[in-house]
Amino acid sequence: MFNINNISKNYGKKQILNEISFQIEEGTAVGILGVNGSGKSTLLSCIATYYSGSKDVNVGYVPQENPLFDELKPVDNIKMWSPLSKRDIIEQLSNPPLSDMGITEFLDTPVKAMSGGMKKRVSLASVLINQPSLLLLDEPFAALDLPAKEDILQYMKAFLASKGTIIVASHDEDIFNFCNKVYLLKNGNLIDTDDLRQKGISYVDILRS
Repeated sequence: MFNINNISKNYGKKQILNEISFQIEEGTAVGILGVNGSGKSTLLSCIATYYSGSKDVNVGYVPQENPLFDELKPVDNIKMWSPLSKRDIIEQLSNPPLSDMGITEFLDTPVKAMSGGMKKRVSLASVLINQPSLLLLDEPFAALDLPAKEDILQYMKAFLASKGTIIVASHDEDIFNFCNKVYLLKNGNLIDTDDLRQKGISYVDILRS
C-alpha cells in the first residue's frame, strides 16, 4: 500500500494542490483526470519528490515531454538516467520484459530521427530499467498514433502484472478504463469519481462538471 499524505503546492498566492491525500494498493493503477492547468503534472512531480530518498519506494517518473537528448541514441539516453553500464543496458533491452518494447530494432537511431512512439518507448525504458515499484506517467498517450498507444497500454498492463503500481495523469478515456480508480483534480482537491461513474456519467461530463 502506498500512502500519499497532505501534499500541497502554491505558485505565489495561488494554491494549486490543497493537502491532497490518498492511498494506492500495490499492483493497481490510479488515474488523475483534470482540465489543462488543474495541477496534474504538478501533483505527479510532488509525488516523485514525496518519495525522493525513500528506501522502500523506488519511483519512476515519465513526464509528458520526453526528457531525451536529440543527438543521442537510445542506449546513450538511457545511460543518462541509469547507473548501469552500456553493456548491461543493451542486455536488459534484449531480454524480457524490456525486449517487448522493441528498442533493439532502432538502437542506432538518434532521438531526432525517431517517431513519437519510439521516443515514448525510450522514455519508458529509461525509467523501467531501474525497476521502479511506483510508476508515474504524465499523458503517456500524447501525440501517439493508435498502434503506439496500444503498445504503451500493453507495457502498462505488463508492469501491473509484475506487481508494479501506476499513477497516470491523462485526458484519454482509454487510460481511465484501464485504471482501477480515477480521481478528478479540481480546485486543488481530488474527487473520487466512483459514485459519478456508477450513475453512468462519462469521464468527459465529469471533466466538464
